[in-house]
Amino acid sequence: RERFPRRRSSSRGDGQDCTGDHGEDDEEGSEGSNMSRIASIENLRDLTLISPVELLAELEQIDSLCVRNREEKSSRDRWPVLWDKLHQLKGDLKSVNVDDKFSTTIDLIEALRGECHPSDFMSTWLRIRSDVVSFISQN
Repeated sequence: RERFPRRRSSSRGDGQDCTGDHGEDDEEGSEGSNMSRIASIENLRDLTLISPVELLAELEQIDSLCVRNREEKSSRDRWPVLWDKLHQLKGDLKSVNVDDKFSTTIDLIEALRGECHPSDFMSTWLRIRSDVVSFISQN
């Protein structure tokens, strides 16, 4: 399963930090130090991955909130929750934005920022969703 970069917390919960370092001094010299850096990069990469399935799950959560907003008269009350999910998606897209494929999509999400539900939200959301699904299906 292909995975994309994702920002995660700096603690692994196993006594190691993100780099896999236990805080011990490297006594192996420069070759050992280089191997340690490579291992650190590998550990960090393993901690910072997001799968296409996770991106699709985020899309589904936002879709669900959109349906609820249409059914309820108080969509203004739900906008902060919806914006929070969009903001999370934006962060994940930024972390997988290789070759600026998501730059326009990220800009579309940012254009939705505000204290209230934008009037053109659904058309913008459908474009954002289409961009993400298209990217996932190509990879």
